[in-house]
Amino acid sequence: MNGLNSDLVAIRTALAALEPSPRVEPNETIPVDRAFFPLGHRGVLDLRRQLVVGNRGMGKSFWSHALLNRDVRRRLAKVYGYPLFDTAEVMIGFNGSAKVSATAPTIDEMTGLLEAGIAAEQIWRAVLTRVASRTIDPSYDAPLSAVIADLKTDINLYSKTLSEADDYLVRTNVTLLVVFDALDRLGRDWSSIRKLTRALLGLAVSLQSFSAIRAKIFMRTDLFNDEDLFRFPDSSKIKNDYVDLIWRPIELYGLLLFELLRADASRDPLRRLAQRENAIDGLPGSGVDRLFSVDAQNRLINGIAGEFMGTDKKRGRVYTWVPLHLSDAASACSPRSFLIAWKKAAEHQPTPSELVVDHLGLQDGVRWASRSRLIELYEDYPWIKPALEALRRQFVPMEKEQLLNLWDGQQVIQDIQNDAQSETMSTPVKFLSEDEPSALLSSMRDVGVMEVRGNGKINVPDIYRVEAGILRKGGVAVPKKLS
Repeated sequence: MNGLNSDLVAIRTALAALEPSPRVEPNETIPVDRAFFPLGHRGVLDLRRQLVVGNRGMGKSFWSHALLNRDVRRRLAKVYGYPLFDTAEVMIGFNGSAKVSATAPTIDEMTGLLEAGIAAEQIWRAVLTRVASRTIDPSYDAPLSAVIADLKTDINLYSKTLSEADDYLVRTNVTLLVVFDALDRLGRDWSSIRKLTRALLGLAVSLQSFSAIRAKIFMRTDLFNDEDLFRFPDSSKIKNDYVDLIWRPIELYGLLLFELLRADASRDPLRRLAQRENAIDGLPGSGVDRLFSVDAQNRLINGIAGEFMGTDKKRGRVYTWVPLHLSDAASACSPRSFLIAWKKAAEHQPTPSELVVDHLGLQDGVRWASRSRLIELYEDYPWIKPALEALRRQFVPMEKEQLLNLWDGQQVIQDIQNDAQSETMSTPVKFLSEDEPSALLSSMRDVGVMEVRGNGKINVPDIYRVEAGILRKGGVAVPKKLS
């Protein structure tokens, strides 16, 4: 076996053994060597931008937990050019954990307090008062209920405590960042979640009165698109400057190459391949993508998978075809879906002799990624499943009237409502304020599962269409069975 072939085999083996980024659990520690930093996510570190929005798998929980690691923060300060993060203190305000914390309330605490009649804003004031108190005195540890009682006794306690903490932070040249994640777990129903989320956003806007205290709120796209959440004074100050967690193709490929460089077996073979392809500048350095390396990165991917999705350009170019067919209706591709597609492409048989993977493997990889992505979204948005199942073996794009007739004929709305009797989170949040068929279509658009084209027709992108068994002329074929 010559040197090139042995390098290709080594890269293929490492690619097949890849573990696509697992879901980050509450209170998980993110190690430095696991952190890849897309330059397009730089806004997450901007303390003036307190709202970060992303769909499932786009990195909300990863970033919220990466910020807790001081070593990661120091790396971030250097990579993104935010020196304040080198000395910043980060505390969790809420992350959906069941574990009792000195700063973050549990899900049961939030639910119990709201059901006991405590105003949503008062609950968050208590959370921030406790965080600020702990900033001044690390040994401070008071139950949230006790802080709420103190706030009732002293109406100025919140302002006094945060002002004292702010003055202390300014004197010591430290910034306090309070992180809020997993807002969809704030309550047992959408009405409670909406009430608590709206109050949190309003309080975050008021934090701009302080010099060294800021919130960083990570939010799902369906919540962000709920207009009722932003019905409070000055809501535009936080909504109009949100950070959108999207991954551009260069960042997705940067992550793929970063993972291969992390593996001992493929590190040197990948570098040798990059040298042969005159693409050494396409390799990410220190977990950072390089904006100037698109051409080199493209050449390297061509060396891994060939230039075309077939014999010529008529079938598309690999570098653009893969992220395009893995993207949702908002042109956003999940990094996990991207890695799964390449992993499955490396497992595809027969293996190519002169490439790491070929176009047949990548087509198979897209089908596997479609299955995985839908399973992910079904967990967060169970109402997607009946909405898509009604379209099985139908062709898209389709007329809106045809879609609504399919939903009506298969009683999709009724099925969703029936599920909600046992699990109130099984409906879209917009069911609270819109008629159900329009709310369902609007919600499907919000999470990128459907798009309304310029001619008014409804389309479902390949990443969801393939596994859902929905047909489209000229698209990635729907498999008869995926074993």
